[in-house]
Amino acid sequence: MKDDTKNKNIFGSLYCSELKNFFKYCSNDPGVIKGIFEDHKIRFTQPWVLNDPLEFNPIIRFKHNGSNYRWFSLNKIPLPSEEFRLRFRLIEQQINAFGILSLTKNPDSFDMWSRYANGHKGFLIELKSDFNKHSCMLSPANKVYPVREVRYVDEYSINIDELTDDKGQIKLEMFNDLMFYRKLSRWVAEQEYRMVHPFSDLPGYVPLANRAHRDTRMHLFEFSLDCIESVTFGACMSFESRERILKACTGSGIEFLRAAIVRDEKDDFEKAGKIVLLPEDSIPRSFYVSQFPLIVESGHFEDLKKVIRIASLSELPYWEDNKEWVRQMYEIRKAEQKNKS
Repeated sequence: MKDDTKNKNIFGSLYCSELKNFFKYCSNDPGVIKGIFEDHKIRFTQPWVLNDPLEFNPIIRFKHNGSNYRWFSLNKIPLPSEEFRLRFRLIEQQINAFGILSLTKNPDSFDMWSRYANGHKGFLIELKSDFNKHSCMLSPANKVYPVREVRYVDEYSINIDELTDDKGQIKLEMFNDLMFYRKLSRWVAEQEYRMVHPFSDLPGYVPLANRAHRDTRMHLFEFSLDCIESVTFGACMSFESRERILKACTGSGIEFLRAAIVRDEKDDFEKAGKIVLLPEDSIPRSFYVSQFPLIVESGHFEDLKKVIRIASLSELPYWEDNKEWVRQMYEIRKAEQKNKS
């Protein structure tokens, strides 16, 4: 992000469409932080784990409907329709075999910081534009998996007849294209890109013995810090999480930023609470001492950087009416500083 932010006003637009690199929102879960920055692993998620229940659950259509949607019964035991059989045998088994790395080119989305970064407590990884060509991202045969833009549609459906070849076999490449790279248009603001990786590339991977079940295992792929351009800490991220990441990235050359929420600014959707990404060294130290979230007004950010030195607590303008609270606050802050030193 170096070329995209440093020459802009700190409260200016990031012009997401012009960004070359990819971004991934991440939770502050200790397991996620440890996995990425200490164990150098990253999860490719099974499609059914994603947060849209309609995704990978399309409308299935046939050229000639006939009895394709009708269920059957033998000795009062229900047997599925052709539509259900295809949904169960084709879709479920196929999506068990692949994992998805969900990315975006929108690093300043309030909603995505809330949804995917645990209420702004997590972090944002900026991946280099060619990260998928790094050795850790290649197949065992050194195949490069593409990062493809998701297509947004008003109707998420597939027509089985259009996917069948002359021998009546489903064209899996065309099927996967329709299943893995399309989403309903309600998600268009996320500007998603995807890298799809077969789990069979993992050393020691064993497919489910009973393919009628969904694969609930967590599949982690090798991941190098060399793939990362920058890490942005969420506006509400804890001091401890931030320090853990910084320590793990010592000497990596990764750039560090901090997300700030500007209360009185609106985002590109005219909603209050604009997200801006600021260089780490521009953040007032008080935010790390107090553990306050980085939420500011646009006209007062510079004021937060100004620290007035005083000789005693009695010099504070609010001392007379808040003596006990001030003493307690001072002792708490002093203890915090001692623990961090």
